[in-house]
Amino acid sequence: EGLTRRQYGYGSVDEYYAAASSDQRLPQIRTPLLLLNAYDDPIVPGFSLPAAVERARQNPYLLMVITSHGGHLGWCERSDAIPWGAPAWIERVTCGFLEAALDLTPSATCDQLGCEIFD
Repeated sequence: EGLTRRQYGYGSVDEYYAAASSDQRLPQIRTPLLLLNAYDDPIVPGFSLPAAVERARQNPYLLMVITSHGGHLGWCERSDAIPWGAPAWIERVTCGFLEAALDLTPSATCDQLGCEIFD
């Protein structure tokens, strides 16, 4: 608090985080965007996401996915079926999203990607 807040002229830590938060910019996005977050993310925990979730629901260009596990930039996986060096879950989901956003023939179904579609 003592350094960042004062250095950039904010009156409080809450004021700084409100200005720095990306969720307030979500309504202006006009390009398809996949937002991935893990509920157990120690940097951006799931309980801090209600405003972002609501804004994402209101913008047809956004698809917000919140998984229960994944950490911060994680989503690691390991099994005998997927040797090291094979695309990770996050890579498969991202490629599937890009194919759909670019209206390409999908290479995988949601079941193959290990995700679910929520309404």
